[in-house]
Amino acid sequence: MGQLLRERVILLTGASHGIGEALAWGLAREGADLAIVSRTSSEIEALGAQLRSLGRDALPIAADVSSRPAVEEMARKALAHYGRIDVLVHSAGVQGAAGLVWEVDPDAWRQTMEINLWGTFLCCRSVLPAMIARRRGAIINISSGAGQSPMAYYSAYSASKAAVTHFTRVLAEEARPYGINVNAIGVWGVSRLWHEVAGAGEAGGATSRHIQEMLDAGIRPCAEENVPLVVFLASEASRHITGQYIEANSLPECMLRG
Repeated sequence: MGQLLRERVILLTGASHGIGEALAWGLAREGADLAIVSRTSSEIEALGAQLRSLGRDALPIAADVSSRPAVEEMARKALAHYGRIDVLVHSAGVQGAAGLVWEVDPDAWRQTMEINLWGTFLCCRSVLPAMIARRRGAIINISSGAGQSPMAYYSAYSASKAAVTHFTRVLAEEARPYGINVNAIGVWGVSRLWHEVAGAGEAGGATSRHIQEMLDAGIRPCAEENVPLVVFLASEASRHITGQYIEANSLPECMLRG
C-alpha cells in the first residue's frame, strides 16, 4: 500500500469497469478514500465492498453522468459523506455511434456527445463550488488521442473527446485563481471499447478492421497502464501542472497480454 494519496478524497466516475475500475484500485492502494460512481447500482456496490477490504472508505453512488439531477445528487452525497472532494477523476464515457457522418444515426450521435461532453461539463460543475470555497482541488478528465487525430467512422467520439480536451484547458484558466488544477489525459485503449469498435463491423470502416487485426494478433490494451499518471496528477506532486493534455502511453508488456 502506498501513501501518495493518503487522506485525499477522490470522486471517481465510470468506476465499475475498464479504466475506471483499474483507477479505483490504484487510487485506493495509494491511500485515497473514494466516492465511486457508475450507472449500475449492483456493480458499484460490489466494487465498494471490495475496496473497503483494503482498509479504505469507498462510497458507492449510482448515477447517470448525462443527467443533471443525478450528477448534482452525486456531488451532494459525496460531500455529505466526506465533507469535501479533493479530486474529481472523470472517467465515464462511451465509444458511441459508428458510421459515416451522412449515415450514422443522429440520435446515437447526440447521445455520445451528451455522455462524453455534457457529462464532463456536469461533473466538473458539480464539484467546483466546494473546491472554490476551499481554494484547493484537482480535476482530471479522461480524454483520448481520438480528440487529437481524426478517428474516421467515429465522428461523435472524436468530436466529443476533442471538446473535452479543450473544455479542460478553458476550465483550467477559469479555476486557476482558486488553486484548482484541471488536466486531461489521453488513454491509448480500453478493452471493452476495442471490442465494441471491432464489433461494429462495416459501420466502423477501416478503424474497426484495424482494431480487429490487433485483437486477432493477441494485442490487448491494459487499463492499469493509466494508473500511475492519474495518481501523479491527483497528488501534491502535480500542483504546478494545469491546463495540460497528457498521453498515458501504452506499455508493450501490457499491450501484448492475451
